Amino acid sequence: MYFFFGFYSAMLLIFFVHGLVYSILLFKKGIQNESNADKWLALFLLLCVLYISPWMLGFGGWYDNQPYRDILFYVPMQHLFFIGPVIFFYVQSLLNPSFKFGKKEWLHLLPGILYLLYSAIVFITDKIILKEYYFLADGADKDFDPGINTPVWGLWYFILYFL
Repeated sequence: MYFFFGFYSAMLLIFFVHGLVYSILLFKKGIQNESNADKWLALFLLLCVLYISPWMLGFGGWYDNQPYRDILFYVPMQHLFFIGPVIFFYVQSLLNPSFKFGKKEWLHLLPGILYLLYSAIVFITDKIILKEYYFLADGADKDFDPGINTPVWGLWYFILYFL
């Protein structure tokens, strides 16, 4: 696996590894103690680790080399549509020990699920059906496109949970 260790990629790799390790440890603790709050916090840390992944891998040279470039293009890594609900469910499970994740709570995750579905459609169309770049014909990563993805729409959805 190709990875160029420059200053920026190495600095981000430190935070990536620590966040990933703590996420795994928190999830393990949540399973052992049957604590939903620990599981939600572990998921939040994992989402934060995924959020910095495109920059870490980009500074590591992945945008310059295939097939790594396609991995960055087609695998959604910035999940701001999930961060707001995950923080909400984390706080709910802390303040209300009897909180259970039910059918009604799935509606909070609907925008994130729809974004994952959109990402799957883009991948299937570009790589399997057409076998060429159609949705990503401009050569830009959709994770950084303010018209389509999370930097704008996800931020508004995230702010909605703090109102």
